[in-house]
Amino acid sequence: MIKLIAQDNKHMANGMRDMSRTPLTNKEIEYVKSEIQRIEADESLFVFNDADHIHSSTCYNFIEDRIYVTRNVFPDTKYGSVHPRDLMSVGAVLAHEYYGHRIYRDEYISDYKQSPDFHTTELWQDECRASITAAKLAPNLTEKDKSNLIMDAIYRAQEYNHRIEMDDFMREVIYGYTTGEKNITHRIRPITYVSEKGQERNE
Repeated sequence: MIKLIAQDNKHMANGMRDMSRTPLTNKEIEYVKSEIQRIEADESLFVFNDADHIHSSTCYNFIEDRIYVTRNVFPDTKYGSVHPRDLMSVGAVLAHEYYGHRIYRDEYISDYKQSPDFHTTELWQDECRASITAAKLAPNLTEKDKSNLIMDAIYRAQEYNHRIEMDDFMREVIYGYTTGEKNITHRIRPITYVSEKGQERNE
């Protein structure tokens, strides 16, 4: 008999992906490299199994201009999570870092010069922006990749009691359009957030 565990009681990834924190194998690294090629990123910027990052999440270091790749580049497959951040492909995660964060490196550096704790864009909004920007800019993403990235941004905003007003690109990705409605420009525009509490809007 298969024992079913209630979702509320089991250890779900909840957007943390694969956090087993073990080093990537050579075979896994080769697969990640194939995903780097798929999204046409510069492979020389990616660092694998760095000792100082092995227990952390895959991340972009704006000072070094390097992306440190760790175990959680892979999706959660152990608990059947339905969180979009757990479902994102390796390529989508890499795009989030490379196209979503790296494009704003100048902003990060400028902020850091003022103070390590100063952020022009709030950290959670920066993560939303990274996923949306990656969905718009990264080449060769699948429709599922784009959808998971957009839904990741929506989930992140909800985690901070905000909603995101979707632009045409986001609506196209999430809901789809007819053939005649497909001619949509994918410009990077300010993201409008609406507070769940006071209905206040900010970009």
